[in-house]
Amino acid sequence: MSKSSPIQPQAATPRRTHAERSAATRQHLIATAIDVIQSKSFEEMSIHELARSAGMTSGAVQHHFESKAVLMMRVLSELIDSGRQDGQLWPAAALAPPQRAAQFVHAAWNLVYAQPRFIVAWNIYLGCRNQPEVLTHIAALRSTLNAQMRAGFFDTFPELTGHADREAFLGLVFSTLRGLGLLQLFTPVVDGPAHKAAHIAQLECLAGLIAARCQEGGGGAKARSRQRTARTKTPTTGDKP
Repeated sequence: MSKSSPIQPQAATPRRTHAERSAATRQHLIATAIDVIQSKSFEEMSIHELARSAGMTSGAVQHHFESKAVLMMRVLSELIDSGRQDGQLWPAAALAPPQRAAQFVHAAWNLVYAQPRFIVAWNIYLGCRNQPEVLTHIAALRSTLNAQMRAGFFDTFPELTGHADREAFLGLVFSTLRGLGLLQLFTPVVDGPAHKAAHIAQLECLAGLIAARCQEGGGGAKARSRQRTARTKTPTTGDKP
C-alpha cells in the first residue's frame, strides 16, 4: 500500500497594510459614488447617501473624503483616468484615411462618449458650477486631457497638421462627439432601431468629413480661404450680382 503524500499546509494570505486597506476603501467609495450619480442624480449623491449605499457610516466616509467637493474631485480624476484608452482609441496612421477615420470615430464613441461615465462626469461638471475649488480641478483635468487628445489626433491624422484651420477642425470633431454623447441625457432608456441607425449615420458623416479633409491636403484649406475672401469682397459697378 503506497503512502499518501503529506498534506502541505496552505500558505497564509499576507495581511494587507493599513495604506492598502485605505486605498481599497477609497476606490470602493469612488465606485459607489459613480453608481449613485448614474442611477439617481448628482443632487442625491450626498455623504449620507454614499455611506448608506457603501454600507458604511457617514463618519467613516468623511474619514476618507472630508466633503462632497473633495470626493467629486477624486471621482472626476477616476472617470478621466478610466477613459484613457490610448492604445485602442488611435488607429495606425498607415491606414487609408477613410478606414482610419472610421476606426477613430467609432472607437472614440464606444470607449469614451457612449460610456455611462461620460454622462456622470457631465453631471458633476454641471452640478459643481458654484464650487470654485472643484471648477479649478476640472479645468486642470480638462487641460491635460485636451492636450493628450490633440496630440493623439494629429499623430493619427498627420495630413491635417498643414491646414491653417486645423485647431478649428479639431474643435469641431470633438465638439460633435461631445454633443452626441450629451444627447444621451434626452434619449429613452431603450433605443429603437431607427434611433440607432440615425446615430450611426451621424458618426459615419463625421468620419467621412475627417477622411475628406485628410485627402484634400493643405491646399484645400487655402482654396476655402480664397473662397471666403472672394465672398466678402464688395462688388464693383461692373460686377454681376
